[in-house]
Amino acid sequence: MKTVIRSMASIIVLLLCGNIYASTYSIPFPNNSLIGKTHYLSTSAGDSAITIAKQYDIGFNSIEEANPHLNLTRSFSTNTYVQVPTQHILPNATRQGIVVNLPEMRMYYFPAGTHKVLTYPIGIGKVDKTIPITQTVIVKKMENPIWIPTPSIREFVSREQGIVLPTIMLPGPDNPLGPYAIYTGIQTYLIHSTIFPESIGKRASFGCLRMFQSDIKEFFYSVKKGIPVEIINSPVKIGWEDDRLYIEVHQPLREHRKAYDASLPGMVHMISASSKNRPLLVNWQLVSYLAKQQDGIPHEIGITIH
Repeated sequence: MKTVIRSMASIIVLLLCGNIYASTYSIPFPNNSLIGKTHYLSTSAGDSAITIAKQYDIGFNSIEEANPHLNLTRSFSTNTYVQVPTQHILPNATRQGIVVNLPEMRMYYFPAGTHKVLTYPIGIGKVDKTIPITQTVIVKKMENPIWIPTPSIREFVSREQGIVLPTIMLPGPDNPLGPYAIYTGIQTYLIHSTIFPESIGKRASFGCLRMFQSDIKEFFYSVKKGIPVEIINSPVKIGWEDDRLYIEVHQPLREHRKAYDASLPGMVHMISASSKNRPLLVNWQLVSYLAKQQDGIPHEIGITIH
């Protein structure tokens, strides 16, 4: 099911060595929330979900949600049609500092003193090991950090993988933090680079937020101590572009899969609340479809009646 998507947001794509990295967008007007543009491509030999995710700076989950018909465990055949979800609705959160939306596995950064937003895919914690849903701040950052695995991590790795981790891991190619670490006010939960880029867009960490090294390299030097960090759980996002209403639905975190916000009644409530006093014509059939087919792509679902 396809919809025509209109976007007024301008996109500046940073090109480096043929790859597309983190995108910078102008923040929409206060009552608008749509940024970016969805891409569609026909694959070439050797393309895979991982190579496309890195090229367009999205996570594995984004490719998976938007293309449920594709087998992502192997390289694509030549001329395979792939939908690349590079359009987003800004989260319903304060547009300052860093906003992390866990179900989306995406981070939004609003640099102070600018009218821009940068957005990055992330890897998050395994089931029951996610970073707490709360507000915190950046407390420090470190290049070439050491890693001190907690006793529970050392026990898990020993039990599941048969590997005995050292109590302190020095910087180097085997250090899972990679070359950049940003520390939050939540003890033991970091934002860091990773030596496992295929884990971006997956639940693979012990709670930390992982970033592509190409992303965190620019992000690291921009963020400063004291920047607020808001961690949210919003599988469903709703936002306006002028008189048109959009919805973006992601798969909820497994431990929150029965949450009201992720259900069709919850979506109906959000849509009704967002319309306020506007007379709105809603495509409820599409809303019902998206409650089941959570493709992570913004869809126009309503228009104000004048």
